[in-house]
Amino acid sequence: MTPVRRLSVPPRRSRVTGSHVAVCPSVDIGGPAAATVEIAVHGSWSHTLGLDVSAALRDAFAGRPGAIIVDLHGLSDDEASSLPLWLAARRAAAVIRPPVQLLLCLPTATVLQQRLQYIGAQRLPMYATMSEARTAVAHARIT
Repeated sequence: MTPVRRLSVPPRRSRVTGSHVAVCPSVDIGGPAAATVEIAVHGSWSHTLGLDVSAALRDAFAGRPGAIIVDLHGLSDDEASSLPLWLAARRAAAVIRPPVQLLLCLPTATVLQQRLQYIGAQRLPMYATMSEARTAVAHARIT
């Protein structure tokens, strides 16, 4: 297995709500195409948090990583208001060449998870834990 070096980036924190987005690029020594970026979203979904998440995703896509894993365990989104952002991110990941693998990590039985499943967002893989998502990324690179 190739060693992974983790870089720490200060979180984008909202002055109003205290919500924040933390980005942790995991740079695979094997090369930039194998890099994985992890984004953790914390707080209640709001317009401001959506702008922060969009900016983090835009920065991550610009780096052309092999995969982006978004951890939504710290997100409070009782009405699944963030759903359009995740669908747009999936479309953006698919049109980049080479395509970027986008994975969501969120608790099961949340409104967001249920709605994503209901609308059939099959090309937006969802995992219950970060370790499952990391394993899926590693497995995809092997096959």
